[in-house]
Amino acid sequence: MAIIISEARKQFNWLPFVIIGFFLFAAIVGSYLLFFTEAPLIEKIVPSSQKIISDISKVKSEDFKNDLSSIKKELQIKVKQTITSAGSTGGVLTNPGRTNPFLPF
Repeated sequence: MAIIISEARKQFNWLPFVIIGFFLFAAIVGSYLLFFTEAPLIEKIVPSSQKIISDISKVKSEDFKNDLSSIKKELQIKVKQTITSAGSTGGVLTNPGRTNPFLPF
């Protein structure tokens, strides 16, 4: 009787090829959908009666100047009120603190 010694054959691992094939297929389908098809979803979401962005972004300079001047006046009034209210209460001047803050109590 003869003894036959041979190495066991390794089975081929298909998992890396399946994973690479899946990602390659996804990249091809994604690039096709991105570059070669129309974008019908945006037309369904945004109505055609929507104003053009350039029309929306136009601001009349007169209205803008009027708004700025009114805001500037309001801010000046608020600052004057805070200054006069702090000055009338005395603020820091009525309670200057301890003469030497490093002395123990």
